[in-house]
Amino acid sequence: MNKLTITGISFAVIGILVIIWGITLQPINLASPDFMSFATGGMILLAVGLCMITNLPSTLSVAGIWLASLTTMIYIYSLPNTDLIIKVIGFVPVIALAVWLSLKFWK
Repeated sequence: MNKLTITGISFAVIGILVIIWGITLQPINLASPDFMSFATGGMILLAVGLCMITNLPSTLSVAGIWLASLTTMIYIYSLPNTDLIIKVIGFVPVIALAVWLSLKFWK
């Protein structure tokens, strides 16, 4: 195992721990920005960690990227006092980044 793999595993574990921490502090509610901030941060850390682990199948990295993107879009949608069109506009860069990263990691 090299340094990048160890760091990736550490990021993935920290991401899972952040999600668990959020579950202990907030009730699981996808419509609550309080819970979704923990879930989004944890999923992004998990996806970054999966992308850093060498010799991992590319499907797992791409799945992590899309799960983090989906979680981010749910978080954007859960924001109160925001017009729907603003939320949809926020989805565009998230989807674009997910597509671009998927194409980079797909082997």
